[in-house]
Amino acid sequence: MELSKQRVRLRIVKIEDAEDLYNIVKQNPDIWTYMPVKMDSLLDMKNIIDECLQKKKTGEIVPFIVEDIWNNKIVGSTRLYDISLSSKTLEMGYTFFSSDAQRTSINTESKFLLLQYAFETLGVKRVQIKTDLRNNTAQKAIERLGAVKEGILRNERLLYNGLVRDAVVYSILDREWNVVKEKLESYITYSLAQS
Repeated sequence: MELSKQRVRLRIVKIEDAEDLYNIVKQNPDIWTYMPVKMDSLLDMKNIIDECLQKKKTGEIVPFIVEDIWNNKIVGSTRLYDISLSSKTLEMGYTFFSSDAQRTSINTESKFLLLQYAFETLGVKRVQIKTDLRNNTAQKAIERLGAVKEGILRNERLLYNGLVRDAVVYSILDREWNVVKEKLESYITYSLAQS
């Protein structure tokens, strides 16, 4: 499966992508600060990819590589997960980008493609997005999408480093998708005009 827009291509992750993804994290370790799993080695990245591919087989996850079409290179990863087609819900997240892809149209296009796939292809009624309460940057980015802040889940999960995180929960509903879609398209058009 492949999803693409003007600058971004999303394709299913492969184990061969591990080194590129690990190098992104190694060059900018701060991007992993709020991730819930350990990333200390290439083996950690391979294990994450392997787990994603196993869960993809059961329909729980759709894990993507994010490619910058303009520069023909891998710039990050994102996924749809906790997919319940019977409840018509899923979650979007586990997103990280290389430093040169941050503050570009890449994140906006990626989110557009994920949401379009979720609502228009899978037919979900709700897309949930969670982030660590300490991650103010992510909260602002999620709110910029047009997601509605629903509240805070206290002690939402135990992190690999022993910390217990609180998570801020957001959602976008199917009835809100057209408004969100228009907003994202306008951001993308503006961003591309500035490039």
